[in-house]
Amino acid sequence: MGINRNNIAELISRVEILEKKLGVTHIPKGLKIGDEFELADINWKILDITDAGYMCIGDSLGNKIFDGNSNNWNKSSLRTYLNGELYEKISKEIGKDNIVSFKRDLLSLDGQEEYGETDDFVSLLTVDEYRKYRKFIPNTGDWWWLITPWSTPCNNYRLTVAVVTPSGNFNYYDCGLNFGVRPFCIFSSSIFGSEE
Repeated sequence: MGINRNNIAELISRVEILEKKLGVTHIPKGLKIGDEFELADINWKILDITDAGYMCIGDSLGNKIFDGNSNNWNKSSLRTYLNGELYEKISKEIGKDNIVSFKRDLLSLDGQEEYGETDDFVSLLTVDEYRKYRKFIPNTGDWWWLITPWSTPCNNYRLTVAVVTPSGNFNYYDCGLNFGVRPFCIFSSSIFGSEE
C-alpha cells in the first residue's frame, strides 16, 4: 500500500491531535524581540532576549484584584495566583525547567526599599520595565497592574499600586480594585530553538 497525500494529511492531523492531548507545545523557531507566539492559551510578546532567556509579556488574563489588603507584591493574592495556578498551567505545556525564576525589585515609585525583593516564575512588569519596553507595548484601551507600589507604609501608603492607563500612561489605584493582569515571564532559550 503506497503513501499518498491524503494519508500524509490524515497522519499529520492525528499527530497534532495526539500532541494536543499530551500537552506538546510547538513554539515557532527563530523568534526575535517584538515577535509574538501562543503558549498556554495566552498570546505572548518577546520584549528582550538575555542570557537568562526570553523575557515575555502576555496579553491580559482579564481583571483581577492585586490584593485586598496590601500593595506589597510579596504578600499579594495576585502573586499567589500567578506563581501557583498560572505557573502550573504554563509548565504543563513546556515543563518547569523552561520557566526561569527571576528577582523582582519592589522599589516603590518614590524610592522606598521597604518591601525588598521577591523571586518569581510569573510576575508583572515594574514601572521601570514598562518604561524600558514601552516601544513594544502598544496601548490596549484597558487598565492593567504593574507590581510597583506607589509608596509604602513608612509614608502611610499601603494600598496604592501603579497601573497602566488605557492611553499608556501610568497612574495609581487601590490594590483592591479589579484591573487587567498581563503576566511577565522569562522562558528558557531552549524552547525557541534556532531555525537552522
